[in-house]
Amino acid sequence: MSGLIIGDVSDPRKVLPGVKPGDRRVRVNRPRARFFRYQAAGVLSAKLSAEEPSTPVGKALARARRVLFGRPLSNEEEGAERLSKLKALPVFSSDVMSSVAYATEASLFTLLAAGTQAFEWLLPISFAIVGVLALVTISYRQTIRAYPNGGGSYIVARANLGPLAGLIAAAALLTDYVLTVAVSVSSGVQALYSAFPALTSAAVPLIVVAILLVMTVNLRGIRESGTVFAAPTYLFLGSALLMIGLGVVRTALGQPPQVTDVVPLHLQAETFGLLLLMRAFADGCSAMTGTEAVANGVPAFKPPEWQNARTTMLVMSLLLGTMFLGTSFLAHVSGAVPAASGESVLSQIGRSVYGPGLLWYVLQLSTMGILILAAQTSFADFPRVASILAHDGYMPRQFAFRGERLAFNAGIVVLALVSIVLVVAFQGRVEALIPLYAIGVFTAFTLSQAGMVRHWFKERGSGWRRSAFLNGLGAVVTGIVAVIFAIAKFALGAWIILVLVPILVAVMLFIHHEYAEEARGIAVRPKSVIPPPRHPQHVIVAAPAFTRAVVQAIRVGLTMAKDVDVVHVTDSVAEGEAFRDRVEQQVPSAVVVVVESPYRSLVNPFVRYLETVQAENPDEVIMVLIPEHLARHWWERLLYNQNGNRIRAALVGRRDIVVLDVPYRRERPAPARR
Repeated sequence: MSGLIIGDVSDPRKVLPGVKPGDRRVRVNRPRARFFRYQAAGVLSAKLSAEEPSTPVGKALARARRVLFGRPLSNEEEGAERLSKLKALPVFSSDVMSSVAYATEASLFTLLAAGTQAFEWLLPISFAIVGVLALVTISYRQTIRAYPNGGGSYIVARANLGPLAGLIAAAALLTDYVLTVAVSVSSGVQALYSAFPALTSAAVPLIVVAILLVMTVNLRGIRESGTVFAAPTYLFLGSALLMIGLGVVRTALGQPPQVTDVVPLHLQAETFGLLLLMRAFADGCSAMTGTEAVANGVPAFKPPEWQNARTTMLVMSLLLGTMFLGTSFLAHVSGAVPAASGESVLSQIGRSVYGPGLLWYVLQLSTMGILILAAQTSFADFPRVASILAHDGYMPRQFAFRGERLAFNAGIVVLALVSIVLVVAFQGRVEALIPLYAIGVFTAFTLSQAGMVRHWFKERGSGWRRSAFLNGLGAVVTGIVAVIFAIAKFALGAWIILVLVPILVAVMLFIHHEYAEEARGIAVRPKSVIPPPRHPQHVIVAAPAFTRAVVQAIRVGLTMAKDVDVVHVTDSVAEGEAFRDRVEQQVPSAVVVVVESPYRSLVNPFVRYLETVQAENPDEVIMVLIPEHLARHWWERLLYNQNGNRIRAALVGRRDIVVLDVPYRRERPAPARR
């Protein structure tokens, strides 16, 4: 079945060729109603061939676009683009997996200010973080069960706590997604120059290139990104788990790995106390950013979506908890420390376990890969959250539209650009970005879990008390963590997020207000009867000169009214009379109006003439036709249509004046005959 189908195919007696009886996808229930459905095959290929560029440069660019982004996908192919659990794990958990590379080091970095003796607190802090991770995982698995069509923080908070709470959760998540891209890719490049120190000076350009590469892959579609990112993610999991396993076995046998040849980073000394301990805990909690990604992305899974999402989230959390605790344990027993040379703690542990050989290089390269690909979690969720906000009227509408590859292109591109600006501003320094990190996601955690408590109290289904208790406990714990972040990291940069989130909420409320005002302004009252249109008594052609473009506009105008006024503005009476004589001679059906402009102005005299006509005929609609040059090349946009654009800008929105463009294209001269 292909092409265009019109008709009622629910009646077997009216079956069209190629349509099966009982197929109700296309039907007509009323005599005057017609429903159309395009099949992707045939129509799409015909459209593409019709739009194929004709110039060599255009054809080359079209081929390059097809290579970069792939062929366009129809709506019917969306099901094939969904993710299996094996592909969903690297797409939605690359962020939390990658945090193993920097979360332990972030806590050590804070503790080092009080001296290496403070490292004794690393393991207690790590166990506390894993406890919070377990609670958040249980809570979000319940959220996925309650919201099987996708239960991100924004949806849950908005549905149960109101629109303002939902917007706070959304703004917090969006800022955290941007920071995730900046921090993870910066950490990935740090892993690269830990192995190859000569690349240190090129860190920022490498980070920018990496972000653009991840953006390009995501523009190809979510299934493509899952395929591309699966191998590096599983390679990192294998090398990190092997390192932890070998390190733990060696420690159990009495031969723990030992880090050597490392000079500790020199920091300004601080007194060990509760605030320092809170900061170290907050830094380590960066390991949990991204755990909500699975709940946001439930619709991207293959059926049964919510069950596959719950399974993926459990596996993700078990892997994260194992690797985070294992890395912290090995850092403790091996003597790893934030290094003045820039070598990461994970690199030091890998070197002490594997030795400076092939496996260590594999660990470093896979760490770089997973850290760069950790941005994938943000590229999967930021556009999705932005699209939901756009559907609800809180973000510009273009964020809601999918591109040719069924990806939310606007969200993907904006995320990449904002992340690049952040990386350049902070010169790719992970220690400078970390203080801004994770406070947003814990705010979203808290609002989401509080919303789930309200949900269970409203639903009161089977086991609702147990579910409400678990989500309530999760809300309290994550709320405490968010407060710890705000206090411990405020002076180090967290104040930026605390200021930015309210600003984003205010911007989204403004956008929503604008869209609501627009909807009220253009709404058609249900009981109003639309009168027949008033036929225009005046069709006016703006004529800067007598050309074929103006003649074409006059011919179009004559299809609308019997008389067409050709208005020519000039500062020369003689030139105006010559124009009038020629038009009257060659287009006798037109009425020529020459408007003298002694001050050489074009737009104002033209507008004044229209106002005069409108004042004389207040009940008439005036059609203004403006010849518009269709550009073949980019430079033609600078050379043509400038006067027309000025007239259009002056007239658009005026009551009872309708501005229409009459496009024309300069004909290419025919080749001379020999």
